[in-house]
Amino acid sequence: MKKISVIIAAYNAEEYLSETLDSIFLQTMNDSEYEVIIINDGSSDSTLDILNSYKQTYSNLIIIDKENGGPSSARNAGLDIAKGEYVFFFDADDILEGDALSTMYETASEKQADLLIGKYDIFNRHTTIAIHNLDDLIELEEIDKYNTDILWTFSLSNKLFRRDLIEKFNLRLPPVSYSEDGAFLTQFLYRSSKIVGLDYIIFHYRRYDDMNSITASISPSKIRDYITAHQMILASAEESFLRDYPEYNTIEEAREQNSDIHNYLNTIIQKQLQIMLNQFYIQFWSLDSDTVQLLVDEINNKLKILDMRVISTLSLSFPEFSLYDIKASQEDVLKNAFFTAVLYGDLENKDNFIKSLDSLEKQNLIFMKIVVPSSMKTDIEKEGMLQGNLFFEDSNSKEELFVSALNNTQTPYITFCDAEITYATGIFRFAYRQLIKQQYDFISEGIYHKEYEQPQPLLLSKIAYTSLRNGRKNNPCLSMDATLANKFFCVDFVRKLHLDFGKELPELIKLCYMEGYYLYRLDGMLLYNNRETTFIDYIATEKTLPFIKEYLKDKPITLNSPEILYAPAESGKKFRLLPDKTEEDQAWNKKAASFQKKPLKNQVLFVSPRADGHLEGNAKALYPFIKGKKVICAKRLPHDPETALEMTEVILTSKVIVTDDYVKYLRYFPLRPEQRVIQLWHACGAFKKFGQRGTNMSLPEDRATHAQYNLVCVSGENLRSIYADAFDVNYNKVKALGCPRTDDYFNKRLINKTKRKIYFRHPSLIGKSVIVYAPTFRDVGCDRSEFHPELDFDRLSKDLLPNQILLICPHPVMKNDILPKKYKNIRVMRDFSTNDYMLISDMLITDYSSVIFEYALLRKPIAFFCYDLPTYDRGFYLNYPEDLPGDIYTNQDELTDYLTHPEKHILTDKMNSFVEKYMSACDGHSCERIAALINSYMEGK
Repeated sequence: MKKISVIIAAYNAEEYLSETLDSIFLQTMNDSEYEVIIINDGSSDSTLDILNSYKQTYSNLIIIDKENGGPSSARNAGLDIAKGEYVFFFDADDILEGDALSTMYETASEKQADLLIGKYDIFNRHTTIAIHNLDDLIELEEIDKYNTDILWTFSLSNKLFRRDLIEKFNLRLPPVSYSEDGAFLTQFLYRSSKIVGLDYIIFHYRRYDDMNSITASISPSKIRDYITAHQMILASAEESFLRDYPEYNTIEEAREQNSDIHNYLNTIIQKQLQIMLNQFYIQFWSLDSDTVQLLVDEINNKLKILDMRVISTLSLSFPEFSLYDIKASQEDVLKNAFFTAVLYGDLENKDNFIKSLDSLEKQNLIFMKIVVPSSMKTDIEKEGMLQGNLFFEDSNSKEELFVSALNNTQTPYITFCDAEITYATGIFRFAYRQLIKQQYDFISEGIYHKEYEQPQPLLLSKIAYTSLRNGRKNNPCLSMDATLANKFFCVDFVRKLHLDFGKELPELIKLCYMEGYYLYRLDGMLLYNNRETTFIDYIATEKTLPFIKEYLKDKPITLNSPEILYAPAESGKKFRLLPDKTEEDQAWNKKAASFQKKPLKNQVLFVSPRADGHLEGNAKALYPFIKGKKVICAKRLPHDPETALEMTEVILTSKVIVTDDYVKYLRYFPLRPEQRVIQLWHACGAFKKFGQRGTNMSLPEDRATHAQYNLVCVSGENLRSIYADAFDVNYNKVKALGCPRTDDYFNKRLINKTKRKIYFRHPSLIGKSVIVYAPTFRDVGCDRSEFHPELDFDRLSKDLLPNQILLICPHPVMKNDILPKKYKNIRVMRDFSTNDYMLISDMLITDYSSVIFEYALLRKPIAFFCYDLPTYDRGFYLNYPEDLPGDIYTNQDELTDYLTHPEKHILTDKMNSFVEKYMSACDGHSCERIAALINSYMEGK
C-alpha cells in the first residue's frame, strides 16, 4: 500500500502547473511510497500536455482525463481510485514544501491519527504572509474534534486524511462549487477518533495579484451552493452530537441542556452569518432580486436560532445596518442610504473613470449612492456596469456635477471622487464608522501608490499628513493635499461652508482644515492610478507648483538646519518605554536614566550592531574622515545587561551619533537637543523592503527606532522618498550625499592594491575570468545560517570555461559548508570581504542582494540567479525584474548557458539607467560630503 495518495484537481492550470508538480515530485519521500492522482477536469489549455510530459518521467503519476464537472467531481474521481494509507488534497497552483509528505506521514503514522492539521502561508510574486490563526490549534498534543478553531480552517491542503475512514463511511465531496471542502471536512472530522496538529508549514498558498477582493468572483450560484454546504455542515455537527451524546433525543434538547453543544453550534452559525453578511450581502447591487431574497431569508432564519449574546456581537461588526431589519429590496436600501459618492468623467479620462467607478461599485457599503454625469452612461453601459445605486445627472463640468449632487443629496455624508483615484473595497464603510463614532466634519485619507508593488503613501500625501500631525492647520504643505477625492465629508459641514467648487482646490482645502473637526489617516485605502512622479502635476496649481518644487529640492544643509532638527510633535509619541515590572528592570532603567544627566562629550560615536569591536562598510569608510575625538562602540546582538548599559551610556553622552543599522537604544530615551543622529545605513540603493515596509518587529517598535534621526544619507536623489517612508522620517532629513563605501569604486589605486593583496594570497586567480557569486541569506524557519543553492556543483564545475573561476562569497550569517567537496574552479571565499572580491571580478552573480548597487558602478555584467523567485519572502522596491541591470535565470541550465557564452556578457542601456536612478550621488566623494557636515558641527559651525 502507498503511504499517501496526493489528489489534485486541475482545470486550465497551465500557468503554474509545472511549478506545482516540481514541488510534488521532488519530495524527500521516495517516489514508490506515494502516488499522485491528477484529474484534468476538462481543461481547454495545455494542462493535459504538461501532465503527459511529466508522466514520462514519474511513474507514480496517475492521470484522469474527464469532462469538466467542478472541483468536487474531480476530487471524488481521485478518491475512487486512491490506494494510499492517507489522502492529501492539493491545488494545481500552490507549492508544497520539500519534505511535507514525509513529515506529515511520519507524524500521523506515529500518533495513529485519523486527521492531521498543519500550517501554511500565503504568497504572491511580491511577498509571503505568515498565517497565525492556526498556531494555538496545532500546538495541542491532541485536538478535540469539537474545537471551534477548526471551524475557521476549512482548507483541505493543510490536512492529511486517513483513507480507510473515508471509505468506511463512503465520504465524498458534495456536488456544490462553494464551501465543498468545509462540507467534506466536517463529515470526516466528526467521524475521527484522533486529530493531531503539526507545527510545520506544509504548503504555500498562491494569492493572485489581480484579485480586487475576496468576493470579486462570487456569483448567485455560488451563494446558493454556500448555503447548501453550510446546511450540510450544521447537519453533520448536529448528527455527531446526537451520536456522541445519546442521552439527548433531539438537537433542541441537547442545545437546551448542554451549553457546550449550544455554543459550538452557534459558532458554526455565527461564522456562516459573518460570511453571508460580509462577503455576500455586501454585493447587494450585483445580485438579482431572487438571490438577495434567498440570502436575506437564510440570514433571518439563522438569526432566529442565535441567542442575544451572539447577535449583539454580530451587531457590533455591522453598525451600518440593523440585523433585525435586513433590507431585501433596492428601494428600501436607497431610502436608507447614508453616503453619496460623486464621480466626474469625460472621454479624455474614460479609462481611469471606469476604473474608479468600478472601485466605487465594489464597495462593501451597500447603503450608498453613486452619482455620475449622464454623458458617460453609454460607456458605462458598454462596460456592463449599470446597477441600481447608480444615478445620472446632466452636467458639463466637474464643478457643475459636484454642486448639483451636493444640493440634491439626502444622505448625511458625501465624497467628491476623482477618476485618478481608486478606492479600496472597505473605505466607505470604514469612513462611515469613523464619522458616526467621533462626529468628525470630515475624514482625510492619505493617497497611496503601487510603484514598488505594495502600496505605500505618496510622498506629497505623507508631507501634508506630517504637517497636520505637527498641529499646523494653516501651512503651505496643505497644497500637497489639494484634492477633494480623499475626503469623506458630512454634508451639513460642506453646505455650511458654502464651498465654491469653481475656486482653486488649495483654497478650498485650506478652508476645510481651518473650519473643520477632522481626522487624517494613512490606511492605504486610496490608490493613485498613475506613476508617483505625475502626482505633482495632478495636485499642483500654477500658484502652488513653485513652493512644492522648492520644498522637494535637495537643498544644502548643516547639522543646525531647522528642517533636520528633532520635532517632538512629529516623533515624540513614537518612543517605546522599557519594561518596569521587576526590581531588576527598575534598577536598570534608573541607571540608564542617570546617563542623561551626565555632561555631553564633544565626540563622534560610531555605534553598530553589525560587528564586534570594529566597523564595517559605510561606517568603516567614513571613520578616517572624521576629525577630533571619535569612539567606536560595536557589538553584535544579543547584548547582555552590561553591554546594553555601556551602549546606552555612550549614546546618551555623545554629541554626534553615527550608525549604519538599527540601534534599539535610540527608541527608549529622548536625546538632548544638541545631539545629532546620522544614519548611513549598511546598504546602497533600495532593493528589498526595509524599515517599516520590511521589518520583522512590530511597526511601533520599528518606527521608534528611527524617530530621532536627524540625517539619513542615501545613494541617489530618487531614493529620498523611499528612505523617508521606510524610516517614517521627514523627507527633508533624507539627503542624497552618497554611500561612503562606494568611494572605493572610483579609487583606481585602491582597486590595484586590492588586486595585489588578493593575488598574493591566491595566485591561481591571476589571469582568470573571476565570477563572484554573492547570494543573500534565506530564512529557513528562524535560521539564516544554512544556505543550499539549487546548483549541481559537479556539473557546474565541468561546464565552466577553462579560464573561468567561480568565487562564492557567502553572506556573513551563512555558516554551513556550501560546497560538497573541493573544486579547482569553484571556491568559497571568506578571507576577504565580498566588496574586495567584487573589485577584482569580471562578473557578478547574485539574487536579491543589494551588492548590485555598488557593483553597477564598475559597469560590469551582472546575472541574477533566482531559483526561488516565486516563494522568496521579501518584497522589492525595485520594479523586479524590469529595473535590474541584468537578466534573471531561474535554473542552472539557463545560468550556465549565459556564463559560458561571453558574447552574451554585453552591457545595455539598462545598466546606465540603473546607476542614474539609484546611485546618482555616488561619485567618489561621499565620505568628504558627509564628514564635512559632521566636522563642521563638531567645530561649532
